[in-house]
Amino acid sequence: MPRIPILKLGSSAETPPPRLSTYSPSLSLEGLQLGIDNIRHDVWLTPSFTKATGAHIGKLIAKFGNVDGVMSAESAGSPKAAKNIFSKVVPALAAKNADLKPLLADLLRSALGRAKSEGNPTLDLLVRTALIKFLRSEMQAQFASALDRCRTTLKSYEGVRQQKALEYREKVAAFQIAKKNILRQVGQEFFRLFREIDRQTLAAMRRSLFGDEIADYQVFLNQLIFLEEGRDSYLAAEHYVLIGGFENDPDSFGN
Repeated sequence: MPRIPILKLGSSAETPPPRLSTYSPSLSLEGLQLGIDNIRHDVWLTPSFTKATGAHIGKLIAKFGNVDGVMSAESAGSPKAAKNIFSKVVPALAAKNADLKPLLADLLRSALGRAKSEGNPTLDLLVRTALIKFLRSEMQAQFASALDRCRTTLKSYEGVRQQKALEYREKVAAFQIAKKNILRQVGQEFFRLFREIDRQTLAAMRRSLFGDEIADYQVFLNQLIFLEEGRDSYLAAEHYVLIGGFENDPDSFGN
């Protein structure tokens, strides 16, 4: 015989709402030598790293912006087109340059090793901060470079092949409009790379070198860290269940 459920009458005990607290993210770079201007800290990244990173960002922008076909349609005599042809002839080299994860992992491991040798974990924080600052600025520069290359392609199609020119013009217009979405996807790709490197090697290495009492890395776990304006409705709703972002909100940046 099936059991008859017993229904309790009356109001049930209300679950207390979660307690929310505020904090101000900050980075302490004490104990580090100041740079040449005696105000900021200087971090030098090798040209090979900056070039490889810039090329990788450019490919991501072209992919997410759907303008890789427009950029590859440049005149065959241009140096950039010759570079693309060379990459097709030597696919192994192109694949090697396209994989940025080992390069990032080596740089971050080297920063941890130097921080251990100098006995200052803040040095690792400085390198990671400088790297994120470089990536943010390089994303803007590579987007501007991609847009310039697209415009150059459009000029070469003026007066000939009207159908193809119209197709490319529509793609470039959509590319300009979708700048924020494209850079968001590129930033999320780098955020994913950083998280994978942390989980696979850096987190365990950091604990073994400095123990549990290390500098706070929570500020680098923010999904908005690669955004130009520091806010995005899509990421806020997707990762933080925050909907809306109006200027008169009490928690807005202006207030």
